[in-house]
Amino acid sequence: MRSSRALSLDTAPQSNVPGPDLDVRVAALRDEHAALWAATPADLPLLGPRVGLRRHFANARAARRLIDELAVELGQVPDGERERRAWREQVRERLQHFGDERLGWPAGYRRLLFADAFFAASVAFAREARAFDPGLPLESLWQALRNVWIGNSLQIVLDLPVTLNPGLFAYSMLYPLTDNLLDDPRVGSGAKRAFNERFGRRLAGLPVWPADAAEAAIFRLVEHVEDEFPRRAYADVHASLLAIHGGQVLSLRQQDDPGLTDGEILAISCEKGGTSVLADLYLVAGRAGASEERFAFGYGVALQLLDDLQDVESDLAAGHQTLFTRAARRGALDAPAARLARFVDRVLDGEEWLAGPELADRRDLIRRNCRTLLLGAVADQPRRFSRRFRRTLARRWPFAFRAMRRLRRRAQRRYQAAAGSHSAMGAASPLDRLLAQEDW
Repeated sequence: MRSSRALSLDTAPQSNVPGPDLDVRVAALRDEHAALWAATPADLPLLGPRVGLRRHFANARAARRLIDELAVELGQVPDGERERRAWREQVRERLQHFGDERLGWPAGYRRLLFADAFFAASVAFAREARAFDPGLPLESLWQALRNVWIGNSLQIVLDLPVTLNPGLFAYSMLYPLTDNLLDDPRVGSGAKRAFNERFGRRLAGLPVWPADAAEAAIFRLVEHVEDEFPRRAYADVHASLLAIHGGQVLSLRQQDDPGLTDGEILAISCEKGGTSVLADLYLVAGRAGASEERFAFGYGVALQLLDDLQDVESDLAAGHQTLFTRAARRGALDAPAARLARFVDRVLDGEEWLAGPELADRRDLIRRNCRTLLLGAVADQPRRFSRRFRRTLARRWPFAFRAMRRLRRRAQRRYQAAAGSHSAMGAASPLDRLLAQEDW
């Protein structure tokens, strides 16, 4: 049964009294979340029950076994429809069992995370992305897919059907195609400004000619959004895309303006992160109310700060300024990381409509994902944190940090080996074989 929070593209109520434009609402949300960050204490929340060394070893051993088994099975996708469905169900059950036993997932995750619709949306996106750009690097594909999952998580929270609609596809593809260009130190600031001006005009619906084939592809993605959401009927959809574009342009100051204050960096991070998920909200819901906007914006701010924490080393090397590179130059990142964990909780627990027991699993799913990103950043950059801080986190986490690094490398090696063996034999990679199937 649908909750009362569910939105509908066709039936969302329209007010006859115009409210403030989206850019005014974005400015207010930016200031609200910057103040929330400043007021958040830098002490860790309780992450979960204590985990001992024996449990750490057992979890790591089980994870190694799962990685090895899945690497083999991805290369053995059956050809028959019935056999393939049985194969998929077996893989899904194995993942669910691992989550239940080793990660402490609640029972509701079986319905949310392992639903056919969630899996089908991911496969549909990967298939459409490969068709749109056959040369898209695997890294960019995964980067774009992560945004699809953010959109799907909003659909789950808002009790909307979990699906890949054209707008979510287009926006997720725009992420690697535009964000990576703006972050690329090999592209000059003049070229970035020229692209931003043309792209901004296209997002605003103004006539503009693409400079090259890559830009033409970006403009075609904007057409996907226009086809699903006509500009006159869905003004906030297109305003949200202009808002994230403005946030990206503003964030370029973090690359070439050493005079930024910590407060200005925080405001830029809030605006870019908040508008990124605000656009996801509008591209899956079409219309939204103030409480949905506030939640999506806060979720985006949290994800942006998590991304900045993950990228401390690369941002320092490139000379980019974030709250975490500033803090890293002063010492350990214990305090800002702890504050970020608290900030995630405040975003999730600050909305009354999310507090009901019927939404507990959905709220927990987002919280766990954010904490996994945070713990992964600490595990990958151990020298940026004190030993005491790392031990405090690890004692409340299913895996030791050294094991997390080893497991990630193992998964990368096993998948690359499986893909390489198929390529050497002239066969499709496991991913391509999966995407070739039509009956997911």
